[in-house]
Amino acid sequence: MPYADTDFFIAIANSDDRLNSWAIKVLEDYEGRIYTSILTLVELALVSVRRGIPVEGMIASVLSIAELKGASKSNALAAAHLIDHEKTGVFDSFHASLCGGEIISSDHIYEKLGVKRTGSDYL
Repeated sequence: MPYADTDFFIAIANSDDRLNSWAIKVLEDYEGRIYTSILTLVELALVSVRRGIPVEGMIASVLSIAELKGASKSNALAAAHLIDHEKTGVFDSFHASLCGGEIISSDHIYEKLGVKRTGSDYL
């Protein structure tokens, strides 16, 4: 089962990409046997934000193509939702979705997102 990185998913999503036909052929040959990681999703979220593409749609599309290893689909989609609807930064959104509701951080954004900040009383 091959691991797919960011350029593969970008090429699939963009018919003008020089790698689009390659990516489509690879997808056809390996469909149902591709996996990726949260790192690829973070990178795709950054690219999507930069290009003004809704992150939720991009992440949902990737998760329909590839199995996510190392995190749950709900974590990834929750982060995408925070980026698109709460206008939270990419990294903070993924931290919030992966922390299980409690985080050690000096960043106040997590309180806005309903995440308990542990250790803030030491600041």
